Amino acid sequence: MKPSELKYITQEIIDKGGINVTSPEMLDEARRYNMDAVKNAATRHRLNTLMGLLIFLQIPALLLSVCLKLTSMTIGDFFNYSFSRREVIGPITTYARLGAFIIGLLAYLGLFIYYIIWKGQRGSKMMFLCSFPAMATTLLGVGIAIINVIVAIINEKYDEKLSQEAGYPGFVRLNVTTVESDASSVHDLTYDSIKERAKRLRPRDDDQFLS
Repeated sequence: MKPSELKYITQEIIDKGGINVTSPEMLDEARRYNMDAVKNAATRHRLNTLMGLLIFLQIPALLLSVCLKLTSMTIGDFFNYSFSRREVIGPITTYARLGAFIIGLLAYLGLFIYYIIWKGQRGSKMMFLCSFPAMATTLLGVGIAIINVIVAIINEKYDEKLSQEAGYPGFVRLNVTTVESDASSVHDLTYDSIKERAKRLRPRDDDQFLS
């Protein structure tokens, strides 16, 4: 529901989170807005969940990558340095490279969690920049960066569409009340119930209300 389609609901009403309906038309608009707000909020929640799952699904893959890297480097050093004068230098070099590898992955996770998950900066450029430390340390990081950018483009597409909807970005449902009506609930609201209450409470304004 676009803001231009709203006649009674303003941004101030949306910010307050409630509306007092005084006509069936207002009630109908409030109902339609609430239905759209629920749908749009669910879409935004799914996008947020996707971003969260993306990082948590990557963690096992990154840990596996560390284990494989450590195994391959250790085995390589065993054959290359076990019977040479570099038998001390070899392991030191191995652990130095492994340390740089782990630091790169930790930097990636830190940047991703802070900027993408916490700060919500989920543009494709930011995704790429956050993925750069992983790209610089392992081939797996290149694949992760590609996936991150694709997901970011999808997120940007849906977010741009949602930004054109009324209530963006929170999509808060309105609490609908019927203070100016005899109706016991919004389901019983009719034009006559509003008119009768107006007659009793504001008899001098009755003609203006009916016009």
